[in-house]
Amino acid sequence: MRLKTAAFVLAALAGAACASTSTSAGSSREVNGVRITEEKEGLWARATLAPDAAIKIALARVPGGTIDEAELEEENGRLVYSFDIKVAGATGEHEIDVDAVTGEVLKAEHQP
Repeated sequence: MRLKTAAFVLAALAGAACASTSTSAGSSREVNGVRITEEKEGLWARATLAPDAAIKIALARVPGGTIDEAELEEENGRLVYSFDIKVAGATGEHEIDVDAVTGEVLKAEHQP
């Protein structure tokens, strides 16, 4: 009986340790099939532009593209949604940064 109780306690502590590690770095949300990772905890609360709106803005810049990676981060003092977008049959990827407050496209670059 004690062995089962000890195993349960250890499993619970291990789960709590993993949970605290993942939340300190930020969380992620899935929006319209796109997982957006928060660079650090607290950024979601500051974003006033909805993530689905940011996705639409970014994909409008890359017709036929699909989002490969997405992050909510601070860059050059601004809160941005950063998207890496690939187009089937094309080389490289597009990096599109959308201001998470205003919706302005801050960066639209093709990286070979």
